Amino acid sequence: MSYLTFKAEIVDYKIQHKIINEKQEPLGRLEQMRIGQWMSWCLFLNPDCYLSASCQDEVREKTRMLNSRKIVAK
Repeated sequence: MSYLTFKAEIVDYKIQHKIINEKQEPLGRLEQMRIGQWMSWCLFLNPDCYLSASCQDEVREKTRMLNSRKIVAK
């Protein structure tokens, strides 16, 4: 079961995949952009910030590490 829907659209001659949740709320988009000398799909959660695939891997690894241990708030 997927909680997200990806809707492909063409915006300014570029293909974007809008990310929409179950409540039909927009969460962000996937867009291909140049990173160094390569074209890469990136996650945009707001207009001024994007995460490349490798950045998303780092965030996911940190999230997994934090979820695997019990954290006590002080």
